[in-house]
Amino acid sequence: MAKEWKAMVLEASLASLMVVWSAAGSMAASPEVTVPPAASEDPEQAALVEGVEVVGRRGAAKVPPETELDAADIDALGAYDIGEVLRRLTERLGPGEEPMVIINGKRTPNAGVFSGFPPDALVRAEVLPREAASLYGGAPGQRVVNLVLQRRFSSRDALAAGGRPVAGGTSSLNGDLRRSAISGNDTHQFGARISRQTALRAGERDRGDLSQGDGGRLTLRPRVDAAAANVAMTKALGDWLGALSVNGQTRDSRSVARFGADVGEVRRVTDSLGLTAGVSGDAMGWSVQFGLAGQASRTREGGLSSSRSAIRSISASVAADRPLFELPAGPVTANLSAQVLASRSTVETDVVRRSLSARSEDARITLSAPLARRDEDGQDGYSIGDVRATVGATMRRTASAGGEGVDAAVSWIPRQGVRFNGLWSTSSESVADQQRFEPLQYGAPTVVFDFRRGEAVEVTPILGGNPDLRPPRSERSSISAFLGPFTPWSLAGSVDFQRFEARDGIGALPALTQDVEAAFPERFRRDDQGRLISIDRRPLNIRSTSTETLVTSVSLALPTPPEGPAPRGTSLRLTLNHTWRVRSAMLLHERLPEMDRLAGDGGGVARQEIGVQLDGRRGRWGVNAGARWQDGYRVRRVSGRDDPGDLVVDPFLSVDLKLSLRLNAVSSAGRTGEATGEPRRGRNDLQLDLEIENLFDARPAARLGDGSPAPGYGRDMQDPLGRSVRLVLKRRF
Repeated sequence: MAKEWKAMVLEASLASLMVVWSAAGSMAASPEVTVPPAASEDPEQAALVEGVEVVGRRGAAKVPPETELDAADIDALGAYDIGEVLRRLTERLGPGEEPMVIINGKRTPNAGVFSGFPPDALVRAEVLPREAASLYGGAPGQRVVNLVLQRRFSSRDALAAGGRPVAGGTSSLNGDLRRSAISGNDTHQFGARISRQTALRAGERDRGDLSQGDGGRLTLRPRVDAAAANVAMTKALGDWLGALSVNGQTRDSRSVARFGADVGEVRRVTDSLGLTAGVSGDAMGWSVQFGLAGQASRTREGGLSSSRSAIRSISASVAADRPLFELPAGPVTANLSAQVLASRSTVETDVVRRSLSARSEDARITLSAPLARRDEDGQDGYSIGDVRATVGATMRRTASAGGEGVDAAVSWIPRQGVRFNGLWSTSSESVADQQRFEPLQYGAPTVVFDFRRGEAVEVTPILGGNPDLRPPRSERSSISAFLGPFTPWSLAGSVDFQRFEARDGIGALPALTQDVEAAFPERFRRDDQGRLISIDRRPLNIRSTSTETLVTSVSLALPTPPEGPAPRGTSLRLTLNHTWRVRSAMLLHERLPEMDRLAGDGGGVARQEIGVQLDGRRGRWGVNAGARWQDGYRVRRVSGRDDPGDLVVDPFLSVDLKLSLRLNAVSSAGRTGEATGEPRRGRNDLQLDLEIENLFDARPAARLGDGSPAPGYGRDMQDPLGRSVRLVLKRRF
């Protein structure tokens, strides 16, 4: 029955791709459509001659993109910098790890140098197919994003923003100044930011009797003052390219917390400074990148606890790739990379002083080979299409333990617009220094439901690192299909089935249930009356986890005719992601039975999630909307059976909306370059953004298994902010 049910799930998710597949069939007999370069692209970057396709585009990657955003699409995202563009692209890709970023079709020693540039410094952004990771030295199955920059660019930008929840009680202000310039391979960018967030106190929300005894002084959100500055630059050094970035930040957080019977102020001040430098170029047939990175931070905490901590780290890395030899289908490519990291942390309290040093070494090799090549002209008879195989190996060594991993992947493109990928990997990981050595701290108060006493309590979580963490081991496999883009609507879809198993995986403490407390009694502190007062949420090893997930995505874009009533720069794109958790099981300890989280054991987890993103721009107006729906789920009081005392969480829908308007529009053709006066990219106009988070003021809701209201799920319990409004002013000078 289980196999039949999983097959039905797979069939239902694949149904969402039938429209795309039908479009593929209808296009099979049609001539292949070539998308011309973006209209804003520099004339030197590409050329189009009638009847001739010119495929040599500046910044082109080693493989054609799976999805491409042109200048209008990038502007429609409504982002303030390239870093935000990457975050929006990551949302469209669905859940998963952060993508690898390359610049102008090549790896760079530090792609983060460009994250602070304005979005209109980009000509286009490309999401490459999964097999691109093996060609650029990325992790198995990691997505690769290619950012193509303008040849020449210069700007001075300013931003001022203020926000406040509709219910009041707290507010935020922030400002940003930056200077950016690009001249071929020479670039520089400077930015400075300040921000203030006022505290939200418990007395400013309806919390029932949770805040009794402290006069409503507890802070549900701390007061935070922060300032940051960064300098980043790249420069051509003969045939090589150098990159340098420096960033510094100071953050002052103040809150009022309760720990047991004590209520007092907690102040935490953190100063950090980071530096990265690197060079890239060609040497002896290899494409090589060298990098150095250093990071130093200092934290001082006073109030309920007093401590001082400092962390310093330095790392050196090298990466190289080149074709090794030719096969009938193409060259075999090798990627080599290595990194050495050393760090030292010091933690000092009123009673103890501890210093820890750590060192890690990583090395990886990847070989990527084309096994077959698609016959473009049909003269060689039947062709199975493009097939590429990749194998890789990783070795790690730390002061506490070593690790290794192997992986293999295969991609198959039977015809244009149809792509299949398979991946398998197994690895033994090392423990990150931050997970081990981060100093202990108190987090913001949270409301939890205590199954033992059947009541809601407000607790102060303990955060920080865990020096006793063991290295995790994992095995991952996936199979995916991508179709499109087809039709003038750029209709595209994908389906991805992922299976993941881990031993001693590092994760967060599951939700408080009787089973979880029995497995980790030292993580929960109660007073003499048995009332819960604190939870230790530092990372821990979970004996084993097993998940199976099906992720489906569909996207389309509004076709814009080159001539017609639509203003230049018009863009509208819609993306839909659906996540279906087929299996989610967890074993906390060998002495406990396996927990089925989809049934509600060990904290429970939603079976389905849906995300929708809409980005559009027409002339001076822009709109960005996002919606996230999560299915309801059960949290069992005791694993293995439903109980009237269980917690049943309702489905939840949250919608965010942003409207933008360019002011001071000028109709002079001399200013705009258009007879209609249509705004061009990055002109010196004032832009006004109205952002509404949680548009419908939705709040998490739940009931008990017997249908009665669940304690701790009142209007201001789980989410004291609700609907928030933010006004943003942007200007280029």
